[in-house]
Amino acid sequence: MLSQYDNPPVETARVEHLTDSEFERTCSYLARTYGLNMESKRVLLECRLSRERDRLGLPSFAAYLDVVESGRDPQACERFVNLVTTHYTYFLRESGQFDFIAKTAFPELLAKRPDRPWNVLCAGCSTGEECYGLSMLVEDFARTRSLPPVRITGLDVSKPSIEEARAAVYPAARVDKVPARWLRSYFSERDGSFAVADHVRSRVSFAQGNLADPNALRRTYDLVLCRNVIIYFNDEVRDRVIGMLYDHLASSCYLVLGHAEIVRERTLFAYRGNSIYQKQPKANLS
Repeated sequence: MLSQYDNPPVETARVEHLTDSEFERTCSYLARTYGLNMESKRVLLECRLSRERDRLGLPSFAAYLDVVESGRDPQACERFVNLVTTHYTYFLRESGQFDFIAKTAFPELLAKRPDRPWNVLCAGCSTGEECYGLSMLVEDFARTRSLPPVRITGLDVSKPSIEEARAAVYPAARVDKVPARWLRSYFSERDGSFAVADHVRSRVSFAQGNLADPNALRRTYDLVLCRNVIIYFNDEVRDRVIGMLYDHLASSCYLVLGHAEIVRERTLFAYRGNSIYQKQPKANLS
């Protein structure tokens, strides 16, 4: 979910400390509004929010929280959630999972659903690298096969991240793990930056949303990537989100999580290794 490229170096900022009541209030707001559990992230919150509080010219964190909680400054609210969530990502992160998708998930989908569109969800998509990487994987898979339309949806709580994802232009440091053939085929270089090709972008769309919202998802998906997202939720929200993802995942399809995340309810999903889970057929849920 958070980005090393978006966060200012903390050593150049004057870091103020949250009082106990301010920290409790911040955690309560994040849990209530976004389902996030930040009780172990006090230093992170202090580092990321100090500069913003100073930028707004506010005398205390309490005054800053007044602005955020009141909603009277929408931009301040958007910056707040962008600062407290992490957007670190890169193309082909956890390459073993992408290998599984190309060699197992896609062939199974083609065998079971050769004619109807495939819907793919990237939850916590950050700045879009995961979505576009999947689209490039589809391009490769389609080289020797006839595929139905593939629709990839990226969902993230951070509006600035979504806007960057839609722009689809990345500095050289963000594409250093991209295979040379992909750079030639799926990007164009512009003044030292790399723009994702239109034919790759055409199957990808983005929306701002929060998985803690029970109405965040509207359709059934044939593949769901939700990597390094549920780890930030409290237990209640995490279990609810896993249930929602189960309900919106097509039968026998795959849920891909981050390596620090697990599904505790194994009657819903069978573990396939590498933090990949397969939805269990309803016949197995008795």
